[in-house]
Amino acid sequence: MTPERFLEIVDAYGAAARRWPAEERAEAEAFALNDAEAQATLAREAGLDRMLGAYRIAPAGSALTGAIIASARPRRRLSWAVILKGLGIVGAGLAGALVGTFLMMVYAPSTPTFADDDQPILTSFDVSGGDYDLDDTP
Repeated sequence: MTPERFLEIVDAYGAAARRWPAEERAEAEAFALNDAEAQATLAREAGLDRMLGAYRIAPAGSALTGAIIASARPRRRLSWAVILKGLGIVGAGLAGALVGTFLMMVYAPSTPTFADDDQPILTSFDVSGGDYDLDDTP
């Protein structure tokens, strides 16, 4: 245990050894028994621990509690104007979706079908010996 590490432990956890990290407690206690400066540090920190332990926060008085409650904003009730405004936003969104769907149906290009060009769509699986045979042999 170094004097610097001992000071770090006492500064962080106070003078009570029960609050020190368990893995360093025994070593720090042995250091404190053999070092006069460590004992002085513990005495100083014990006084600070007593001061901090004795400090109490006074409960809030009824006047302060009443002032805080009085300053709070009243809860707003749900009005018909707010409901209709929300429904209007939802309605506008639905109308936009319907118009967009209609425009996509009208202006989207049509896909070619077998009936459009009277030609079958050939794939690599068409190996029959017909007019549309893709075989390279004559």
